[in-house]
Amino acid sequence: MKIFMVSVVLLICSLTSLSAVASGEGLKIKSVFYCGEDFSMAMSNGDRWVVRKADVGEQKLNHFISMAMYMIAADKKTANVFPKEPISWCGNANTRPITIFSFIV
Repeated sequence: MKIFMVSVVLLICSLTSLSAVASGEGLKIKSVFYCGEDFSMAMSNGDRWVVRKADVGEQKLNHFISMAMYMIAADKKTANVFPKEPISWCGNANTRPITIFSFIV
């Protein structure tokens, strides 16, 4: 019975960890676009992600802009990014908001 319970727990843990994988991992930023107080990034997979000041605040927005510019200059790939459902933003359809952003060193 113990072996069965351990195998069930391991199965649940593996399924949970698979669903938590960042969908924006391993991408490069192609360009940055500003609109009002927000900015968006065109990604190597064709997606456009937007960082909205209203969602993250001014300090985090400025930090994300710095990270994006560094990533373009240093040819870095994204790490943990979890894009949300697409929205219409500044005339661009299917733009996906993000509030978490990191890159692979």
